[in-house]
Amino acid sequence: MRRLAIVFLTALLAVTSSVAIAKVRHKTVHRHPVPVTRAIPEDPEAYAMRTARQMWPGRALCDFGGYRIVPCDIVPHLW
Repeated sequence: MRRLAIVFLTALLAVTSSVAIAKVRHKTVHRHPVPVTRAIPEDPEAYAMRTARQMWPGRALCDFGGYRIVPCDIVPHLW
């Protein structure tokens, strides 16, 4: 009986190596670097144009300088 147990344990160790058992016991955490997405600061002129497009959608816009962007059908001599 004792001899049968020794043979069985030897066969079990031969089939399952200690490396395979160690891999199961010690799970390694793979850390993947998370890409940092930083928002590129928007140009003030681009911000003014985006805001004007939201305020007056579908209208032609004219830039009179100094971030003064208004629809082109408004009288330009006001500036």
